[in-house]
Amino acid sequence: MFSKAPAELLAKDFSNIYNKCQSVFELVSHRRYNESLVLLTTAETYAIAEKAYVRCDVFKELQTIEVENFVDAFDIFYFELKQYLFHDTEDENAALESLKQRLTTMSEVYEKVNASFNLF
Repeated sequence: MFSKAPAELLAKDFSNIYNKCQSVFELVSHRRYNESLVLLTTAETYAIAEKAYVRCDVFKELQTIEVENFVDAFDIFYFELKQYLFHDTEDENAALESLKQRLTTMSEVYEKVNASFNLF
């Protein structure tokens, strides 16, 4: 039924996660953002992440340091995003800058995941 290897499917999941995180960042970094859209996109992102985590549990060959680094980078971004959305932050600019840096880290480790599986 599926012709793609587990690593290819995981790379697709990670790409979707990263792209949705970028979208969420763009939404929250604008002055007047739609909170419902932010929450919906964040929930979609987490659902994709959960699917990717299950895929990693099923296919042991996906349990690499590069994959772990991407998961860690996403988890940190997600935690900081929740802090930003649901708690008052003293320095909004610093919080947004931190989220932006987390996106940069996710991008870097995503490239390493692809390289480690010789995907691109």
